[in-house]
Amino acid sequence: MNKHGWGLRAELAFLLLFLICILISTIGLHKLGLLAGQNPENGTQSTITYDFDELERRVVVAAKNYYNDKYPAGTIDTIVVSVDTLKANGYLSPIYDNKNKECKGYAKILKSGNCVSYIKCSYYKTVGYSEDYE
Repeated sequence: MNKHGWGLRAELAFLLLFLICILISTIGLHKLGLLAGQNPENGTQSTITYDFDELERRVVVAAKNYYNDKYPAGTIDTIVVSVDTLKANGYLSPIYDNKNKECKGYAKILKSGNCVSYIKCSYYKTVGYSEDYE
Protein backbone atom coordinates (compact mmCIF):
# COMPACT_ATOMS: atom_id res chain seq x y z
CA MET A 1 0.00 0.00 0.00
CA ASN A 2 0.97 3.59 -0.59
CA LYS A 3 1.55 5.21 2.83
CA HIS A 4 2.18 8.68 1.39
CA GLY A 5 -1.47 9.51 0.54
CA TRP A 6 -4.43 10.39 2.73
CA GLY A 7 -6.38 7.69 4.44
CA LEU A 8 -10.17 7.55 4.67
CA ARG A 9 -10.16 9.02 8.19
CA ALA A 10 -8.02 11.97 7.16
CA GLU A 11 -10.24 12.69 4.15
CA LEU A 12 -13.44 12.54 6.25
CA ALA A 13 -11.92 14.78 8.94
CA PHE A 14 -10.86 17.31 6.30
CA LEU A 15 -14.32 17.23 4.69
CA LEU A 16 -16.03 17.70 8.08
CA LEU A 17 -13.74 20.64 8.93
CA PHE A 18 -14.47 22.21 5.54
CA LEU A 19 -18.26 21.89 6.02
CA ILE A 20 -18.05 23.41 9.50
CA CYS A 21 -16.13 26.41 8.07
CA ILE A 22 -18.76 26.88 5.35
CA LEU A 23 -21.56 26.76 7.94
CA ILE A 24 -19.87 29.30 10.22
CA SER A 25 -19.18 31.62 7.26
CA THR A 26 -22.79 31.42 6.08
CA ILE A 27 -24.14 32.24 9.54
CA GLY A 28 -21.74 35.17 9.90
CA LEU A 29 -22.59 36.62 6.49
CA HIS A 30 -26.31 36.28 7.20
CA LYS A 31 -25.97 38.14 10.51
CA LEU A 32 -24.09 40.94 8.74
CA GLY A 33 -26.97 41.20 6.27
CA LEU A 34 -24.88 40.25 3.27
CA LEU A 35 -26.79 37.10 2.30
CA ALA A 36 -30.44 38.12 2.55
CA GLY A 37 -30.13 40.42 -0.48
CA GLN A 38 -29.41 43.40 1.73
CA ASN A 39 -26.52 45.78 1.38
CA PRO A 40 -26.18 47.58 4.74
CA GLU A 41 -23.74 50.17 3.40
CA ASN A 42 -26.14 51.97 1.10
CA GLY A 43 -29.49 50.63 2.26
CA THR A 44 -30.42 48.97 -1.00
CA GLN A 45 -32.07 45.58 -1.05
CA SER A 46 -32.59 43.14 -3.84
CA THR A 47 -35.24 40.86 -2.34
CA ILE A 48 -37.16 43.21 -0.01
CA THR A 49 -38.15 46.73 -0.97
CA TYR A 50 -39.13 49.38 1.52
CA ASP A 51 -40.20 52.90 0.68
CA PHE A 52 -37.86 55.21 2.59
CA ASP A 53 -38.94 58.02 0.25
CA GLU A 54 -42.40 57.76 1.79
CA LEU A 55 -40.94 58.14 5.28
CA GLU A 56 -39.03 61.21 4.12
CA ARG A 57 -42.23 62.65 2.60
CA ARG A 58 -44.09 62.13 5.90
CA VAL A 59 -41.35 64.10 7.70
CA VAL A 60 -41.58 66.90 5.10
CA VAL A 61 -45.37 67.20 5.47
CA ALA A 62 -45.15 67.22 9.27
CA ALA A 63 -42.31 69.78 9.24
CA LYS A 64 -44.20 72.13 6.90
CA ASN A 65 -47.28 71.96 9.12
CA TYR A 66 -45.11 72.63 12.17
CA TYR A 67 -43.43 75.60 10.46
CA ASN A 68 -46.74 77.10 9.32
CA ASP A 69 -48.22 76.80 12.82
CA LYS A 70 -45.18 78.06 14.75
CA TYR A 71 -44.02 80.73 12.29
CA PRO A 72 -47.15 81.86 10.41
CA ALA A 73 -45.56 84.99 8.98
CA GLY A 74 -42.43 83.14 7.86
CA THR A 75 -40.27 85.30 10.10
CA ILE A 76 -37.43 82.81 10.38
CA ASP A 77 -35.22 82.16 7.35
CA THR A 78 -34.19 78.57 8.01
CA ILE A 79 -35.06 76.19 10.82
CA VAL A 80 -34.17 72.60 11.55
CA VAL A 81 -36.83 70.48 13.23
CA SER A 82 -36.04 67.05 14.58
CA VAL A 83 -38.37 64.08 14.26
CA ASP A 84 -38.47 63.97 18.07
CA THR A 85 -39.80 67.56 18.16
CA LEU A 86 -42.42 66.75 15.53
CA LYS A 87 -43.51 63.68 17.52
CA ALA A 88 -43.60 65.59 20.82
CA ASN A 89 -45.83 68.28 19.31
CA GLY A 90 -48.19 65.80 17.66
CA TYR A 91 -47.25 66.49 14.04
CA LEU A 92 -45.76 63.07 13.35
CA SER A 93 -46.17 59.56 14.65
CA PRO A 94 -43.03 57.46 15.08
CA ILE A 95 -41.52 56.25 11.82
CA TYR A 96 -40.22 52.70 11.54
CA ASP A 97 -38.18 50.82 8.97
CA ASN A 98 -39.00 47.35 7.68
CA LYS A 99 -37.16 45.78 10.64
CA ASN A 100 -39.61 47.58 12.94
CA LYS A 101 -36.87 49.80 14.35
CA GLU A 102 -37.62 53.45 14.92
CA CYS A 103 -35.87 55.91 12.63
CA LYS A 104 -34.31 59.22 13.63
CA GLY A 105 -34.24 62.30 11.51
CA TYR A 106 -34.85 65.97 10.96
CA ALA A 107 -36.09 68.43 8.37
CA LYS A 108 -34.62 71.71 7.14
CA ILE A 109 -37.27 74.27 6.31
CA LEU A 110 -36.48 77.44 4.39
CA LYS A 111 -38.45 80.69 4.53
CA SER A 112 -39.43 80.11 0.90
CA GLY A 113 -41.34 77.00 2.00
CA ASN A 114 -38.89 74.52 0.58
CA CYS A 115 -38.27 71.61 2.89
CA VAL A 116 -35.78 68.74 2.83
CA SER A 117 -35.94 65.81 5.20
CA TYR A 118 -33.17 63.49 6.33
CA ILE A 119 -33.75 60.18 8.07
CA LYS A 120 -31.52 57.53 9.58
CA CYS A 121 -32.83 54.00 10.06
CA SER A 122 -31.17 50.72 10.99
CA TYR A 123 -29.40 50.36 7.62
CA TYR A 124 -30.56 53.35 5.60
CA LYS A 125 -29.38 56.94 5.84
CA THR A 126 -30.37 59.84 3.59
CA VAL A 127 -27.44 61.29 1.71
CA GLY A 128 -26.28 64.43 3.52
CA TYR A 129 -27.62 63.33 6.92
CA SER A 130 -25.82 65.02 9.82
CA GLU A 131 -26.04 63.71 13.36
CA ASP A 132 -25.60 67.28 14.65
CA TYR A 133 -29.31 67.97 14.05
CA GLU A 134 -30.85 64.90 15.72
